[in-house]
Amino acid sequence: MKPLRTYILLKNFALNLSQPFISFLSALSGLNGEVLAIVSSAGTVLPSLVQFLLGFIRARGKKLVILGTGVSTLLWITLAFTPFNSVSFVLLYVLLESSLGISLFGWYLIMERVSGTTRGKTLAQYSFYSTLGGLVATLITGFLVGRSVSMIRPFFLITGILTLIDTYIAWNFDVDYEKPPSKGLKVSKELRDFLLVTFGFNVIWSSAWPLFPLAQVYVFSMNFENVAIINTISGLSTLLMQNWVGKLVDKNRKLMMFLGRLALATFPLAYALSNSVYEIYLANVVAGFTNSVNSTAYLSYLYDSSKDTRH
Repeated sequence: MKPLRTYILLKNFALNLSQPFISFLSALSGLNGEVLAIVSSAGTVLPSLVQFLLGFIRARGKKLVILGTGVSTLLWITLAFTPFNSVSFVLLYVLLESSLGISLFGWYLIMERVSGTTRGKTLAQYSFYSTLGGLVATLITGFLVGRSVSMIRPFFLITGILTLIDTYIAWNFDVDYEKPPSKGLKVSKELRDFLLVTFGFNVIWSSAWPLFPLAQVYVFSMNFENVAIINTISGLSTLLMQNWVGKLVDKNRKLMMFLGRLALATFPLAYALSNSVYEIYLANVVAGFTNSVNSTAYLSYLYDSSKDTRH
């Protein structure tokens, strides 16, 4: 299992050197309206869409991880030399998030194999390594870049190089899982209700995504350092809560799923009501709980609820 831990730690270190700043960078570079909405939502919508489509074909987890990670390597390096306020930047980032969706789907397949019976605890452990890898990275970028937009380019390049190393690590995974092609969307009533509720929630929740970077730039006058602190508080809080939340998920998963969604209301309310960036910092302590629930409860629920409906 060692290559798995090394992969996820290095992957999140590499991604957190650059990815947390993309929406802020786009708003700072003058992108707005529909274009900023695409950038802000790409990280959630595109990986999910790609994973949905992959669900219909025969897929091996290891191959998908290698493919997605390898393609993202090329795209990060290309982004380092692309104008930030251009259509090309947006299109490349859309492709990048799609490639991350491919590797993430492969990772989920592998996690289904290794998580066994204590899904919450096992997924929490791997999420711990994931968060640990990104915690320091975001601070490094934020403090070195400060207010100099051009200084973010070397970090895109470094992210690409580290992702290339991660592709090699994925090649040496000692565990794999093959998913047979799906014959259709046969889901239980309980799972169908869950998907409908999740869809409705995300339609509402996603309406706030483009507003966060705009508020960071035009309301709170943040710089890269402020964004780094926000993400680091969120990451540190997640690190401290991850294992504890994982155990609670194994005891009462549905309650934790409900509380995880409810707690997300903290973030739009914080941006609406805060008078300074310090209040935004404080609100992001809650992210430790919401991130931990998101990486354990919902995923383990889908694993268990879809066991008899995959073929």
